[in-house]
Amino acid sequence: MYSTDDKDLVKDNAHTLIAQNQCYTLLYIPHKNSLHFIIKGFWKNLALVPDYLPDLKKAKAAVKPGFKLLLDLSTLITHPQAVMSLHIEAFELLQGAGLSKSAFVCPTDRIARLQVEETLSQSHLLSKRFDTYEEAVAWLDQE
Repeated sequence: MYSTDDKDLVKDNAHTLIAQNQCYTLLYIPHKNSLHFIIKGFWKNLALVPDYLPDLKKAKAAVKPGFKLLLDLSTLITHPQAVMSLHIEAFELLQGAGLSKSAFVCPTDRIARLQVEETLSQSHLLSKRFDTYEEAVAWLDQE
């Protein structure tokens, strides 16, 4: 099972772990056609995440058109501009995979919150904002 830092992502074990490291977790839930993407803490530079885009390409290959995305950014701390540019590329990649519905859990850090909103805007990722993981999951599970 996953640590509480990953919010006990899946309670029913019907999932595929695509990637997990100190910076992010990517988890696909096939029966919901849902991708859970948790971005954690502070990323000092791009060297910390050499597999970021390749891991997202694996996620893109796993999902089916019409998939749902949950971005948990609750522990994200303001990232350098180069990292934020990589996030824009990542979000655009996911959007091109047939995304139908997206929710994000807002960072608790105020500056990070503003940065996330700007990044989502630049990537044209339409995503509904939530303050808790549970609220975001409940909304995504609605038809």
